[in-house]
This record gives sequence, structure tokens and C-alpha cells, in this order.
Amino acid sequence: MALENNPYPQDVRVRSEAEELVADGHDVVVLAPRGERQPGTETVNGVRVKRYRLPAATGAAGFAFEYVVAATQLTLRLLAELVRGADVVHLHNPPDLLFPVGGLARVMGRAVIFDHHDLTPELFEQKFGAGWPASILRWCERMTMGVAQVVIAANESHRRIAIRRGRVDQTHVVVVRNGPRGDTIAHSPTTRKGVLKKPRLCYVGSLGSQDGVILLPEIVKRLCRDGCEPVLDLVGDGPELSTIKRLAEEHDVLERIEFMGQVPHGEVPRIIRQADICLDVAPCTTLNHQSTMVKIGEYLAAGRPVVTFALDETRYTAGDCVLYAACDDVEDLCALIMRLCEDEALRASLAAESLERVRALTWEHSAGWLRHAYALATAS
Repeated sequence: MALENNPYPQDVRVRSEAEELVADGHDVVVLAPRGERQPGTETVNGVRVKRYRLPAATGAAGFAFEYVVAATQLTLRLLAELVRGADVVHLHNPPDLLFPVGGLARVMGRAVIFDHHDLTPELFEQKFGAGWPASILRWCERMTMGVAQVVIAANESHRRIAIRRGRVDQTHVVVVRNGPRGDTIAHSPTTRKGVLKKPRLCYVGSLGSQDGVILLPEIVKRLCRDGCEPVLDLVGDGPELSTIKRLAEEHDVLERIEFMGQVPHGEVPRIIRQADICLDVAPCTTLNHQSTMVKIGEYLAAGRPVVTFALDETRYTAGDCVLYAACDDVEDLCALIMRLCEDEALRASLAAESLERVRALTWEHSAGWLRHAYALATAS
């Protein structure tokens, strides 16, 4: 498995897939960037991890350099694994730059799977605006899909893109959705009683510009103006962390945000369950409308009331179990948070409905489709 955009085992999707494949009898090697204080090699729950160094990236030029370094590192390491006898090359994106080594693997008679995490062209456009680089990224995406026997799509939106834009035969596109493991689902809904004067809020996930996280200090400030005394548990790390801290200081709410950073994944469900209300603040962009947010499934599994903007794939995941603010309307989102603070019955009903819905969205349902993708790729 070749991974660039997240360390391992922090990447939830890759970890779930790798551990599932180990349980199914595969010998799995994950090639991933080396995070802070991580060893170069180790075995994590049966998955062998080999890590490489990446430069810190800022701006379009910085990200381009990072991707070139990652593509070079991963290409050389994938070649080494192919020489050692790897049967399957499982490419994760972004970026979509590994199609040359994927093509070589096909020539050598090995299976190639492309795991389509993110819409790289849309991600670039959201960060840096439209332009010729996005056209090149679409070409790279199409080439990567073209060398794979099977494309694994994260949701139905990605599946449609693989068929339409990637020109992949629909029988060779398999949807493997992100989802919480069944053993992380709370046993019963538990919400605090009465009106919440001091609500505990929670945000879990990446702190990137595409995630809308710079809105969080403003949200906390607005709630304070409305008579609340909120505390926000902020779980995660990313390039916008310093901006969030600066804005929190400017809004005089720094002491109301607990910056928890990256925490062991096993601790995340416990932290979420301590919250009264969970948030997703990803803006309504083309990228986000077509993305499945891992945090939404984790919030549902914890039986927490959730407030988010009305993203298409979030609606597909959560149905009527969460409250949707009008797209990018911070005032509306804050009003829904206040409504939950004041309405004990609504909090309880959403919590119960979340636990009921999430049982059909667990990783165990997706695992069978992952095995199907592997059977399809290795039979080609």
C-alpha cells in the first residue's frame, strides 16, 4: 500500500483496510510518510509499516515539491517491493502520480488497485484556484485509474467520477465506504439533562483550509455572545492550526478551546462521547459535497447530536440524524447549536436515531466490498 497524504496508522481508512487484509490472510506492507517521533519501520497490529521523510509544504509550489518527493520515494520503494515479490500494488491518493510504477506492475503480471480517497483536481482548485495545473491533475487521475484493474471508490460520488471522468468500466469500480467499527458504537444514547449553559463541543479531524476550521473560533465567540459558555475540544492537527490559535486569541476565546492535537485513534470515541454536541464545519464546495467525512460516522457511533453544513454526501451518510445549517451560513449553524443546547428532547432523539442509523454504516459492512475488490483485481 502506497500512502502520501497522511502518516500511518493515523489514516483511518488505510488502517481499516490494511488490518482487514491482514485478518484475511494477506501480508501487508504500508509505505507511508514518517510522522513526528515515529520510527522508520515497525509492525502495527500485524501491518508492516515502512516510512519515508517528507518536506514541510506551504503554498502551491510547496505542495508540488512535496508530491514530487513523495512520488519519487514511493516509486523507488514500490519497485523494491515488486522485486521482493509483492503480488498486489494498492495505490492511495492524493497525489495521482504513481501510474508509471502501476503500469510496470501490470507488465510484471501483478495486480494494481487504485483507492480513490480524494478528488485531487478539486482539492487543488479549492486551495489554489482553477488553472492549468488542475487539468494536469485530471490527466494524472485518469492515467492512474487506467493502470488499475480495480478502482476502489470512497462513495457513490467518487464512483460516478471514476466511470465518467476516469472512463473505468463500472463493473471494476467498487465502493468501500468509510465507517466506524461496530465495537466502537455506544451501547445506548446518553445526553445531559436540561438546558446546557456550558455545552461541551467537539470537532475531530484534519485542520486544513478545505475543512473550514478557521470558522471554529468565530463560532465559539458567537455562542458566547448568545449567553453560552462553551468549551470546544479540538482533536486533530494540520496547516491551519496556527491560524485557528491566532483567531481564537483575536476573538478572546483561546481559553475556551482545548487543543488536543493528534491523539491515539482508540481514544477518539471516548473524547467524542464526552461532548454534548459535535461539529463539522466543512464548507459547501464541489470537493466537500462529494466527500464522505469520516468524523460524521464517528459522531453517529458515539450517539452524539451533530450540527453541520448541508453537504450532499453527509446527507447520504447521516440522513435525518443530524441538524443541517444552510450552506456556509455560520449564523444558522450557531442557531442550531443553541437550539440543541435549549432542547433536551431533541438532543436525546437525535442521539437515539444516530445509534440506530450507524449500525448499517459500520466498517464491517464495507469490509466485504474490500475483499470483493481484491478478488476482482487478482482474478483479472
